[in-house]
Amino acid sequence: MTHRGSEKYVKKAGPNRLSEKRRRRPAALAVVAPLFWLALTLLASCCLVETGQLPAGGREAPEAQAQATPASRMQEQALKDTAWDPAWPPLPRAGKPARPIEQVRAMYAFAARHPEVLQYAPCYCGCEILGHKNVRDCFVRGRDAAGLPQWDGMGFT
Repeated sequence: MTHRGSEKYVKKAGPNRLSEKRRRRPAALAVVAPLFWLALTLLASCCLVETGQLPAGGREAPEAQAQATPASRMQEQALKDTAWDPAWPPLPRAGKPARPIEQVRAMYAFAARHPEVLQYAPCYCGCEILGHKNVRDCFVRGRDAAGLPQWDGMGFT
């Protein structure tokens, strides 16, 4: 016994449905292809800016080249954000660090300076049992009366 609704389904899935899909494919390509080329162009131009090279024919004065590019300004800011402050207490010695100590110290420095960023990064190590709500809690337990960070050893290992 066949159901009348199943006949409608067969009709929709037939050749007409396939021709609809075939017509949509070029339209999708017309949208995706320019976006792909735009992304490649932007990537290439970013690489040229970072290396200090210019496109052919576009020569600038040496003074203009000496100015900081957006990429170099971002790199300078990143170095400031991850620089260790000697006024901070020493890192917890919770065993051997998982990464080189310079990287661990840089992450603790970033966590101390930018808790507003790390509060949105979830942690997957199971430390919510300890009361941690996000990655920020794995690095900074709190602040003392002077505002100096109190480190948590979870980020060390």
